Amino acid sequence: MATSTPCILQVSPSYAATQGNEFNFHGLYLYHTYKGPNANQVEIIARQQFGTLTVNNWVIRDGLSGSAKVIARAQGLHVNASDWHSSFSLVFEDEGFKGSTLQVMGVPVEGGEWAIVGGTGRFAMATGVIKKRSIIVATKIGPWGGNGGSAQDITEPPKRLESISISSGSVVDSIAFSYVDQAGQKRTAGPWGGPGGNPKTIELSDSEFVKEVSGTFGMYAEVVNVINSIKLVTNVKTYGPFGQENGSSFSVPV
Repeated sequence: MATSTPCILQVSPSYAATQGNEFNFHGLYLYHTYKGPNANQVEIIARQQFGTLTVNNWVIRDGLSGSAKVIARAQGLHVNASDWHSSFSLVFEDEGFKGSTLQVMGVPVEGGEWAIVGGTGRFAMATGVIKKRSIIVATKIGPWGGNGGSAQDITEPPKRLESISISSGSVVDSIAFSYVDQAGQKRTAGPWGGPGGNPKTIELSDSEFVKEVSGTFGMYAEVVNVINSIKLVTNVKTYGPFGQENGSSFSVPV
């Protein structure tokens, strides 16, 4: 008959002083690119919003330029559970910390704080906080359509898009939108285009953002080259198409 051996746990007090180092990093930028040829995340479980699971390999640079030095990469997952919960390893590539990692988790992606809950290498047993804020870098795309008309642009740098208003029928007649600028002020732009079409306004939720703009363009009445249709894809749903899908296609990740 086998005899069970009791498990013995011995705890010994340690009086050795614990020494640590404090690291403060400033001026680092995490590039969160949703789609396109340089996308650094991929949805592996797609939902309307709640339950979406995405794997990320976000690059962290020491400046607001694509040529800025790569310091580390945020490799892990983020899942939508009412808000985006992130859990990833901050893998350092900079020579001073290469081979070391920080373990990071928290909500949300765009702003606030993330918790540092561990690390390896020079950051073994690390604890701390990452304080962050969102910076949106504006990118101009296009134009599509004809050579006529007047160029239009917003007057203040944007922070968040709130709504898009599109008037359309057989073509896209006009577009307008409202947004919050970097100073937190609400702004409106447009409508730009003609007076025709049936109006439709898209109201975006606080955590909703546009991921892709696509559509078609071509000749109208065999005279004018116009935007025939437009479609907007957000992280929540697809809106459109507005207008009629005739002519040549275009698609741009945002």
